[in-house]
Amino acid sequence: MRSIASDRRLVLYGLILVGLHSAAILLLNDILPEFDMVSHFWFGYVLSEYSSKGASALNLQRRLTRQFQKRGWTILEIDRKADLLVRLSGFLLIGGLFWELLEAFFNPLFGMPVDSFFSLPMTIVNVDGFLDVTIGSIGVIVAFAVSSRM
Repeated sequence: MRSIASDRRLVLYGLILVGLHSAAILLLNDILPEFDMVSHFWFGYVLSEYSSKGASALNLQRRLTRQFQKRGWTILEIDRKADLLVRLSGFLLIGGLFWELLEAFFNPLFGMPVDSFFSLPMTIVNVDGFLDVTIGSIGVIVAFAVSSRM
C-alpha cells in the first residue's frame, strides 16, 4: 500500500477512477448506460498499475522470474511475462471478484439492478458482468502495453 500511496501518478489514477464511477452512478447511468464501460476499462488500467507496483514492492516478479528461467527464456521475455501475469492475476482476482461483488452489494442501495457476473447460464440478460470483466481486462492489456513502451 505504501508503494502505491507514495506514487502521485497512481493516486491520481485512483481519484480519476472514483470520479468517473461516481459520475456514472449519479449522473450518466440514466442518460448513457454504456458509460459504465469507461469506468470498467479505467478500473482495469488502474488496477493493473496497482498490481504491478505492489508486486514489484514485494519482489513477486523476481520470484516468478526464477520459475520462468528454468524454461530457457531470456531475461527480457521473463520480466515481461511475469509482469503481464501479475497484472492479469491482480485484476481478475481483485477486479473480477471484488468489483462485481461490490456492485451486487451497492447497486440496490442506489436503486440500480444487480447484474450478477456469477449467474449461469450466460444469457443476454445477465451478460453485463462478463462484459465488465472483459472491458477491464482490455484496460489491463492497454496498461501493460503502455508500461512496456516506457
